[in-house]
Order: sequence, then C-alpha cells, then structure tokens
Amino acid sequence: MIVTRDASAADNPSLLALAAACPMVGHVTLSVERDPDFFALNRLSGDSWRVGVAMTAELGISGCVAVAERRTYLFGRPVMTAYASDLKVLPAARGGGSAPALLRWAREAVRAYGGDEMPCLLTILGGNRPMERLARGRPGLPIMDRFATIRVHSVPLLLRRRPEDGGLRIAPAEPCHVEAMVALWEQVAPHRQFAPVLDADGFAAWVASAPGLGFHDYWLAWRRDGRLAGFVGIWEQSALKRMRVLAYSRRLAAVRLAINVIGRLTGGATFPPAGAPLRTATAVHVCVPSSEPGVLHALLLRIHDALRARRFAVFAVGLDPRDGLSAAVRGLMSQPTDVNACITTAGGRYTGVALNERPLYYDIALV
Repeated sequence: MIVTRDASAADNPSLLALAAACPMVGHVTLSVERDPDFFALNRLSGDSWRVGVAMTAELGISGCVAVAERRTYLFGRPVMTAYASDLKVLPAARGGGSAPALLRWAREAVRAYGGDEMPCLLTILGGNRPMERLARGRPGLPIMDRFATIRVHSVPLLLRRRPEDGGLRIAPAEPCHVEAMVALWEQVAPHRQFAPVLDADGFAAWVASAPGLGFHDYWLAWRRDGRLAGFVGIWEQSALKRMRVLAYSRRLAAVRLAINVIGRLTGGATFPPAGAPLRTATAVHVCVPSSEPGVLHALLLRIHDALRARRFAVFAVGLDPRDGLSAAVRGLMSQPTDVNACITTAGGRYTGVALNERPLYYDIALV
C-alpha cells in the first residue's frame, strides 16, 4: 500500500538519500546532491510551496514531488500559476505505483492553491519514456500536454574568448541597481510565458535568500547613453546542490580526454573523472529582449572568461529554441540537452488559449 503525505523537516535525511539515488542519465550521468537541506531549492520556487512524499511499508519514503504557487506572466498579464517539480522515485519502487500516487497528491495540491483551472507548469527531461507515458494520462491522473522545449546549453570553459561588447559596458551589479534591473524586467518578462512577476523589494529579498547568490553575481550590460540593455545572473550553487559525475558515455569519455589535453595546454578547466564533483555555474534571471541576442552574447562571453579564470568546468543557460536569444550561444561550443515543458490543471487538462505564441521562460537553476 502506498500512502502520500506532506513532507516535514524530519524527512530531510530520507529526501537527501532519495535525490542521490535518482541521477540524471545521459552522455554524462550526474548525481544531484542536495545536502545539507533538501528543501532549500523548494523555498525559492514560488510564493508558497509544498513537498509531498510517497510511503511504502518496505521502503519508507519511496518518492517525492513538489508544488509551488507563483505569480507569473501569461500572454503578458500577471496570473497565479502552479509549478510542479522534483518528482523522484527510488529505483526499487519504480513501476509500483509511487509515481501515480505522487501525481495525484500534486493534483490536489494545485487544486488547493487555485482550483481546477489554475495552469500548472511541469517539465520532463527529453527521453524520459516512463514519464512521457504518464503524461498522456491514466484514470485519476491529469493529462500533461507538451507546449514548449527548453534547451539547456552546457558551455565548456576551455578557450579564452575575445570580448565582443558591441559598444556596451559590462560590469557586475550592485544592490543600488535593483530598480533599473526590475524596470527592464517589467519590459522584457511579459513577452515570455511563465516568467515570474518581480518588484524591487521582492527581487532583492529573493536574491538575499538564495544561498551562494548575491547582486555581485549578476552581470549588467549598459548602453552608451546609460540605459540598461540586459542582465543575467550566474549562480554557483554548491551551497544548496552539487553535481557529481557518475559516468561518461563511451563517446564522451573519449571527448573528455581530448578536452582535458586542450585544457592543460591552454590553462582552461578540465573535466573530472567519474566519482568526482563537476564544478558548474548556472544562469538565472536571463533578462534581454528577444530581438537583441548580441547583448546576451556579450554578457555570456564576459561570464565565460570570468568563470574560466576561477577554474569552473562548465556553465549552463536554458533558452526556448524559438526565442531569438538562442542565437547568443553560437560559437560557444555548447552541448544541448532538451527539457520538454508541459501544461496541465487539477481539473485534468489545460483547455485555455494556446501557449505557443510566445517563448517560454524557465529558470534551470531551480531544477
């Protein structure tokens, strides 16, 4: 028998073990370590949040899922929406009903936040066949319709990059810049679905509460006339999660050897052996108009060299391929991973206006 309930602080050790037991499998298989506090990411995911766990007599906690409520832009208007994430099931419990039980718990959590019609965003890693089958719906489960893709670009920090500022002045942010940053966000964010609604106080409070992140981690691009053209944060997240390499595919193992030779010759970072942590950083709050990929490209070049000097191996930025900003990663040798975005409701299926008229905003730092 599977029982679901809300998680509590006492569940933290079991949830940390669960996260470590559910690696991301790909050309690089990565374990995501969430210690010391599993809930640290969830606290940053929305205005309010809950984590649910599934329990079995044999395994104890066999899986978890999280739901957050947040105010985001849909079709340019602020709307209360839900975000479902962190669906994890122990390998020994897969196929035994824990995942459907957790999805039912999540459906009721969304219903408690906003009723049957509240839009709920969730993502599925490309190639996750079991989850894709569940997304089609089963009796008692909602149907999750794919409407967009986020392409995660992992950029290796091998070679020094020549700055291409294009007349922009690029520099780290300071707390006094928050008003200018939020003013630009209010212009840019409504053009992307599910971008969070931010005000100056809320943004400053969010940055202050994010472990390992400060205003000095945001890079700003200023025009010659003093106007802010764009900004992006780059977050080293080891205070709340770390990536550990478990294995490389045969092809990537060979590529790793070549990369490490180049890295040692050029002074760039090298990729660690299996079993070692991977030093990474992740973009957060990408705020550049879709029509100006050159601004984001200039920011990424500066970020690239700043992280390379600190011996990071890779940084990641997530963009909707339909967004004009996707051109900003050209020439950076990025390795893409697709994450499929789905929409549903507690009522069973999203039946509102199609969401594909604007690109999706999604912060991969909160995964």
